[in-house]
Amino acid sequence: MRQFFRFLTVGVLNTVFGYCIIFACMYGAGASPELSNVIGYGVGLTTSYLLNRHYTFRSTQRHRGEIIRFLVVFAAAYAANFVALLLFIRQLGIHEGLSQILAGAVYVLASYAMNKLYVFRNADAG
Repeated sequence: MRQFFRFLTVGVLNTVFGYCIIFACMYGAGASPELSNVIGYGVGLTTSYLLNRHYTFRSTQRHRGEIIRFLVVFAAAYAANFVALLLFIRQLGIHEGLSQILAGAVYVLASYAMNKLYVFRNADAG
């Protein structure tokens, strides 16, 4: 249970950080919602890996294999996020800011499941 709360803590911090970047790009720099999303998630990738490796899962596995698995999981979760974002904005007509948040929820659910079961599968369960 502690591991899940650590994941949530990392997720909240990384999400706030990522959304600050996304919204700064969208509303401050005038970038498109799609480009803003790419930039925000791109910046959060390294932060997410390091915090989840050391704090959430307390992994001692070799970095190379773990990073490759992490990138595969990130790509899959991000693809789900991006497809959801496009669906929410372009097909359902949901406001772009709310769409970012809803698409983020899709990302969180997919990411946790795949990180727990695939990336950090041999890490401390604490």
